[in-house]
Amino acid sequence: MQLKTNLFCYLALLTLIISSTSAQKKKWTTSASKKLPNILLVHGALADGSSWSDVIPLLMAAGYNVTAVQQPLTSLPDDIAKTKVALATLPGPVVIVGHSFGGVVITNAAYNAPNVAGLVYVAAFGPDKGESVTDLGKNFTAVPSGKLFVPDSAGRLILSQPNFVKYFAPDVNKVKAKVMAAVQGPCDAPRFTWQSGPPAWKQKPSWHIVSGNDQIINPDVEEFCAKRMGAKKIVKVAGASHAVMVSHPKVVAALIIEAAKTVASK
Repeated sequence: MQLKTNLFCYLALLTLIISSTSAQKKKWTTSASKKLPNILLVHGALADGSSWSDVIPLLMAAGYNVTAVQQPLTSLPDDIAKTKVALATLPGPVVIVGHSFGGVVITNAAYNAPNVAGLVYVAAFGPDKGESVTDLGKNFTAVPSGKLFVPDSAGRLILSQPNFVKYFAPDVNKVKAKVMAAVQGPCDAPRFTWQSGPPAWKQKPSWHIVSGNDQIINPDVEEFCAKRMGAKKIVKVAGASHAVMVSHPKVVAALIIEAAKTVASK
């Protein structure tokens, strides 16, 4: 009788262990299936990956894996190719984020990319097929800075350091703005008339930040692009310069995280 009782207790304990292990395994599987999206950051002209340095820690603190592309700025096709390499390296889902000309880059690099789940435009261009940045600006007031680009010794375009601070980053800490001006990335002139290919924003959901005091891209152009692409959310940052990701990193990071959470829930 004692043997039967011990055997019954043993079997009951074994059943409990198996059940508990199965439940824990299911929990682990569910958790793994809900992994956070990867985030790919794409800078614009006159900049580099460090322009995201105030946003990246906020995204990482929220648990996201973040990669910032370093584009050559030699041409938009070169920038797109570089971004495609970075994009193909990351497992999906990916939220791809573009600032300024980076909006043109992600529009093209993310087209037909199976791992891209969403796009975020930060004070950026969002062209349609066959459209150039110059085309986008034709129906809007030109910004004064457009006439202030000057060629370097190789013919690539830059802003003088004082004009960079004045027009690109007027709301950024002056020391930091001067550093940004010193490390600005010269860009090719043909990018302004380069015609975009089929847009990724017609395939995937998008979010958009409009900088209210942008003096590099007319804020009305940014808002036009955002509305045309049917952005799920448009955040207008009053008084923000073109360098909104530096002057308002929390706002930028918050929208990226919102986009990431939205695509992760699907």
